[in-house]
Amino acid sequence: MASEERGGIELGFRLPLPGYPRVVFHSDFSHRNAELHVEGERVAHAYTKEALAAGVEGRWGEGHVVAMRLVGDRDAERLVVTVDGTPALREDRIWAKPSRTAWIHAFIALAGSAAGFLASVFYLLKAHALGDEWALKMGNHTAGWHILLTLTLFPASVWGQRVGIRGVQVVSFVFFCIHVGIALANSDLVDPPIAFFNGLSGLLFLASTLYGNRAYRDMSPDAALRAGRV
Repeated sequence: MASEERGGIELGFRLPLPGYPRVVFHSDFSHRNAELHVEGERVAHAYTKEALAAGVEGRWGEGHVVAMRLVGDRDAERLVVTVDGTPALREDRIWAKPSRTAWIHAFIALAGSAAGFLASVFYLLKAHALGDEWALKMGNHTAGWHILLTLTLFPASVWGQRVGIRGVQVVSFVFFCIHVGIALANSDLVDPPIAFFNGLSGLLFLASTLYGNRAYRDMSPDAALRAGRV
């Protein structure tokens, strides 16, 4: 990925050593002036792309040999970083097992969807009892949306990694606003179940939005590596 601060290419890696030290690779977009830093200390430098393709190495810590090399042809180039011959973990490709907080976040979002679905059931009951076409449309519409949310938000939070959790937060905030609006529109107690379940759904989606920050933090590469969830 590009570095906004320095410009060029910047990639993060983790060495398979105790504490998983962080490695940062930086070069220009032509892979010249490549540098490799371990915990902020420069350990290797390649002035040209050819030198990087040949491979350069340096020593870090207690004599560990840290190396970097550009491999592959022009259309499929990739950087390989190793320590004592063992490949390092590229940060943006680390897949972490779901944390406890990711599961909790998923169930909060699921509960928000369930409450919204119950609100749709009461819309349909009202439509059946009164022949209300508006209630029928609202019931079908909200039921369809919440079935879709049930099928997407839960897996996105559990298995979607940090990107999935952020996506669930955004969707949850949107539906918090929608359900609070519907609850307020029905707060005249003419349809108390509809108001109650919409309000409950809105509060649960708000909780999903806020609690997602903790789940996002616990699914970071640092947290996952320390907890052995990689």
